[in-house]
Amino acid sequence: MKSFGIGVTIALFLVGHATYGQELPERVVNENAQFWISTNNVFRIADRWAILNDIHIRRNNFVADPNFYFLRVGGQYYLNANLRLATGYAHLWLTPSGDWDRFQNENRIYQQLSISKRYEKMNALFRIRLEQRFFNNVQDGQSLNDDFFVNRIRFLVSAGFPLKKDGPTELILANETHLNFGQDVVFNTFNQNRLTVGIKHKLSTHWKVDCGYMMVYQQLAAGNVYNLNHTFRLFFYGSFDFRKNKNLPFNEVRHGEE
Repeated sequence: MKSFGIGVTIALFLVGHATYGQELPERVVNENAQFWISTNNVFRIADRWAILNDIHIRRNNFVADPNFYFLRVGGQYYLNANLRLATGYAHLWLTPSGDWDRFQNENRIYQQLSISKRYEKMNALFRIRLEQRFFNNVQDGQSLNDDFFVNRIRFLVSAGFPLKKDGPTELILANETHLNFGQDVVFNTFNQNRLTVGIKHKLSTHWKVDCGYMMVYQQLAAGNVYNLNHTFRLFFYGSFDFRKNKNLPFNEVRHGEE
């Protein structure tokens, strides 16, 4: 027993000696101003079914340089007026830096559950989304041909506060947290957090606009490198009803989304 204790002491000493004097990587935070515009559409084709379509463009240095182009399509099933399931496919064209023209491609499959509720003075939305992401690393504009797969789970909580009862304008507060998991995730289980403050306004029967500020804090795969993006956000929400029975309500709670 005594020899075991001596052995443990020696092992701890060797580990401590090996790590002593080694500097931990310094945290690097890259700040950027961005502009993000999108259209987010729901096409209601039946009482239980709708088609979803999003198109997004995000720019770095406000509008000077490309950051990504994003397209998403899917189908949505209505369990009831407030509870919805959806699944679909998305593709991302990403420029990790604005000084070259080749994009990193990402294919994405997603599934989500969204719950919404209208109260007298607040419209609330909660969404949980699972994503299966297939992409590769790019260095100096060249693909490294190291295709890998990452799972991500996202939690969105969003609230809208009408400025007056039944009015067309509401204050939006939203927060979404993204977490990575899977074999290829080593240093960045935390992926990013998006905090949004804005104003949403009803433009017409079919269109609403969401305009405001989004702070995106993202941890990169290296673990010690972060992006802090101050983003001006302009999102358009389209709702189109192709059902035969248009007397049924179609006024989903949708804000703070991506």
